[in-house]
Amino acid sequence: MRLFGKFLLLLLFISALSLALGISVVEISGIDVSHYIYVSIVIAIVALFVAGSILEPIERMNEAFRKVVSGELDRVKVETGDEFEELARTFNWMVEELERERKSLKESEERFRSVVEEIDGWLFELNENYEITYTSPNVKDYMGYSDEEITGRKITDVVESFPIEKLEKENKFEFEFLGLNGTLHSFEVTVKRANGIYRCFARNISHRKRIERELAFFREILEHSVDAIVILDTDSRIMVWNRGAEMMFGYSAEEAIGKPLTFLLPREQWEQCRRNFRKAVLEGHVKDIESLRIRKDGSTLIVDQTLTSIYDSSNELVGFVAIMRDITRRKKAEIDLKNTCEELERRTREILEVQKELMHLANIVENSNDAIYSVNMDGVITSWNRTAEKLFGWTKSEAIGMNSSELLPDEIKSETEFIIRRLRSGEEDLRFETRRLRKDGRVIDVEVTISPLFDEQRELTGFSVISRDVSLKKESEREAERRMLKYEVEKGRVYFAESFDLAVDVINDLIKCGYTGKVISRRYPELIGVHEDNHLMLAERRKERTLEPDPEKIYREIVNMPGWKNAVLLDLDYLLLKRNFEEVYELLQKLKDVFFVLNKGVLVVVSDSDLIGENEMKLLRMECAVIKAKDIELPNEIFDVLRYIYSKNRMGIRPSIKDVMSNFNITRNTAKKRITHLIDKGLIKIIKDGRLKTLEVTDEAKEMLRAV
Repeated sequence: MRLFGKFLLLLLFISALSLALGISVVEISGIDVSHYIYVSIVIAIVALFVAGSILEPIERMNEAFRKVVSGELDRVKVETGDEFEELARTFNWMVEELERERKSLKESEERFRSVVEEIDGWLFELNENYEITYTSPNVKDYMGYSDEEITGRKITDVVESFPIEKLEKENKFEFEFLGLNGTLHSFEVTVKRANGIYRCFARNISHRKRIERELAFFREILEHSVDAIVILDTDSRIMVWNRGAEMMFGYSAEEAIGKPLTFLLPREQWEQCRRNFRKAVLEGHVKDIESLRIRKDGSTLIVDQTLTSIYDSSNELVGFVAIMRDITRRKKAEIDLKNTCEELERRTREILEVQKELMHLANIVENSNDAIYSVNMDGVITSWNRTAEKLFGWTKSEAIGMNSSELLPDEIKSETEFIIRRLRSGEEDLRFETRRLRKDGRVIDVEVTISPLFDEQRELTGFSVISRDVSLKKESEREAERRMLKYEVEKGRVYFAESFDLAVDVINDLIKCGYTGKVISRRYPELIGVHEDNHLMLAERRKERTLEPDPEKIYREIVNMPGWKNAVLLDLDYLLLKRNFEEVYELLQKLKDVFFVLNKGVLVVVSDSDLIGENEMKLLRMECAVIKAKDIELPNEIFDVLRYIYSKNRMGIRPSIKDVMSNFNITRNTAKKRITHLIDKGLIKIIKDGRLKTLEVTDEAKEMLRAV
């Protein structure tokens, strides 16, 4: 009806306009106006009738179209003339085509979404606020949320790592996120933008990313492996040549790729190489192929090769991979090991023989008459024989693990440290007389021999000690020395003399009692009254029987004197001219330790000049003892004869007058005078032994010597 009304108004407007124009024309042309009005009314009535017959079906058709579009009817049905029915049929055909297109589009969209889900992808749409307006149901497989739970939420609330900035600028980008189950997902997102809507398709590329990472990992292994890794085609031509192969054979990748593997082999091994390839095809791989290879420089090496067949997804052979490791050194080592084993077998046989000898020696050591034990570098006893048990009183189980200082009296507790220092400095054997403490607290005199112990690398590991009890002998010798010596000096001590003559007299007296004498002085031997053999000249120039004024060399000279009955005179004056007092004082301290710990003998140091100040003299006296002469009524030369006869008697020998003459290098008359003087004093007596007259001390002489 709205259409009809509009059409009627238009018709009236046109009729009025036509009437006005017609009247104007009539007036001009002279036609009767009433006649024109009559004609116009007839035409208007006819037009109204025609318009009604036309517009009514059009109105009905319009109403039908509206209902079809709104869905109230499924097709247009109009009972009109033929033209309008044809128009309705055409429109119905168009509606049917449109419906078919709509269904087809819906099916296509459903198929697309189904395909998206099947190809492991996530389809979603975002509005201009980046809120999810649609998501495919398979979102739960990735995020753990259903599509209803995330629809309407902002994408960054669901996927915190989602790159919003890329959404605006890029059509394709990648991102990763952790699902609720802790699985890392990787997606490649394709974005379509339209009317503020972002339609996104996120293709799951986790598998591809994992493969890429694995390939990168294997590529790094391939490139940085020290083994030669070579990939070959089915014709055994080189396709891949890694850095390890470059380093092993000297060829660059450009030089090696395209060549057959046989270019690395001697010609006589080509046939074996072909057999290895056939075996790899049949069995899948060949391991432990030891073969010769030729480097670029012509040198050869031995490799251990593994050859493996490579197949594609359809199980078609596409090539081989050869992994070669240089075993040249290993093979050489194997040969050396074989030779070593043979040598070891030979040495084992020798060791068995030596072991028998060692067992024999161990039996000797265990049953030796001397106490034998060993000490490690910490001073702990590590072995202990039966004689040691008897001599010192500790059983083997008690002694092993005990510190060796338990065997030392208090005054020589530092002996072990001193011995270790000497052995570290290169001493091979030390022999000296010393004292040992038994378990019961009694101190005994022993003669010890110290020998170093080494390991296979000649590293010092300790030392062995051979001890022999000399208590009875030493007591007798000490008693004899006390009687025979004119001065109260004791072995193992250092003495200071302010008079050079006194020092020389002490040394000569010790020499007469069996000591080995040595005078180290700047003064000539004929001037100081000692034999040339007992003299060592201090001098800057090296000559025979001279010694440089060097404290270390003097120390070595004295320490290396053999035995432990040494009488040494050291003149300090010339030494003080060449060296400072601190060096000389340190030398005396070291010599004091040697003579005291090793019981080396008697050392007399002398200085009769003004080179030593008052304070320095105090230091010397602190380190040195004072020499005291014994109170003897006899003249020295007669006392020497008495002492000589007494020492011989102790050895079971009665000397004759001729022996006295020879020993003292005196005439017969002089010898008789001295002997007569001793006879008159009642100190000796003459014993006839056949035709020979011999001399023997009396009990009174023994008492006198014992007293002094």
